[in-house]
Amino acid sequence: MKTQVTEKGQWARELAVEVEAARIDDAVNKALRRYQKRLEIPGFRKGKVPLRIVEARFGSSIRGEVLGDLLPSLLEEAAREAGLRPAAPPKISQLDHEPGGSLTFTADFDIWPEITAEHYENLAATRMVHEVADEEISEHLEELRRRHATEQVVERPLANGDVLVADLQRLDDSGLPVIGDKYEKRHILIGDENALSPEFEEALVGMSAGEERKVRFAYREDLPNEQLAGQTAHFAVAAHEVRERTLPELDDEFAKDLGEQFQTLSDLRQHLSEQIQQRWEYMAQQRLRSELISQLILKNNFELPESMVDNYLDSLEGEQASHDHDHDHDHDHSHSDEERAQATHQLKSYLLLESVRQQAKVEVTDEEFAQFAAARAGVQPADLQNVEGLRRELEDQKVIEFLIAKAEIKEEKV
Repeated sequence: MKTQVTEKGQWARELAVEVEAARIDDAVNKALRRYQKRLEIPGFRKGKVPLRIVEARFGSSIRGEVLGDLLPSLLEEAAREAGLRPAAPPKISQLDHEPGGSLTFTADFDIWPEITAEHYENLAATRMVHEVADEEISEHLEELRRRHATEQVVERPLANGDVLVADLQRLDDSGLPVIGDKYEKRHILIGDENALSPEFEEALVGMSAGEERKVRFAYREDLPNEQLAGQTAHFAVAAHEVRERTLPELDDEFAKDLGEQFQTLSDLRQHLSEQIQQRWEYMAQQRLRSELISQLILKNNFELPESMVDNYLDSLEGEQASHDHDHDHDHDHSHSDEERAQATHQLKSYLLLESVRQQAKVEVTDEEFAQFAAARAGVQPADLQNVEGLRRELEDQKVIEFLIAKAEIKEEKV
């Protein structure tokens, strides 16, 4: 194989490749023999058709299939021999091959940028410092009480704090039922601070089992769902049951019911305090990481190949489609400016952290990885499906720790 590289831009490369005839002919001959073994033609037994007849009748199409199958591996080999790492799938052009002759083709692609990070010491960042307050613990305790509340059917009108079990039927503007838009035996907590519409709940207060009401209401303006926020709706509500909720007493027995590790309410409060503290420390670490990376990107100005950004976004879409089992979903390959900006940030982050890792000689020992894997996944490294991904995560973590040690960090109480 012969290769010739031509620079077409900062990252753009043209790779001309010539593959010797013997290599192509050998692959074609093997394919002809495989085809010969399963070919059936009148006048010949299966697998006994002369090779010259197979080649005369099907040689052209078989050769085309062979070239199509070979091209990806030939291109990968050629790029490797030329010392190039494509940042996105190459575009093949000027493909030329005649039987008995060599194969020549040209591939155009952008290479993976080689970046040397600079100014990665003395980065400015802020570390959030939080002291858990009694009020925070009390809020979590109240949430636990609400989650462990008991319910009992009562024969009285619905009041604030009760649960209504009811059928909901959406109505159109004229008051007629919307076919297919009915929700049976829904549980509605009256007075829930996260209610989609307090106005709806207020209209239900006073209902009794067996009663029906038609209710018009508006959804809250601050709902994350923009399709519902502030919109009006019309429902027929048919009450099945009114249930009274009773919250458990906040005492040692309540703590014991939540787990054997809690003997007293004080134990539970201490556990909640530690959990809250851990969440704040995690958020502080993530913010610190984000600030350091943003500073690193600002201090290292470089452009990425457009094809690299496109390929990254297409890969994310493909992974999402696979996750959603939507293999037939047709992407239009158009990406918003915001998506491209986020992708660019992620790719620059990866390149710069990798450069810092190499310059600082940050490495992960087998012992460190074994401990990290056991802590993260609860299994041995040999049993992990994505060993490289997890090792890369630990490498990144160690690089961030290196940057933190070199950074100028101020603390901010929150």
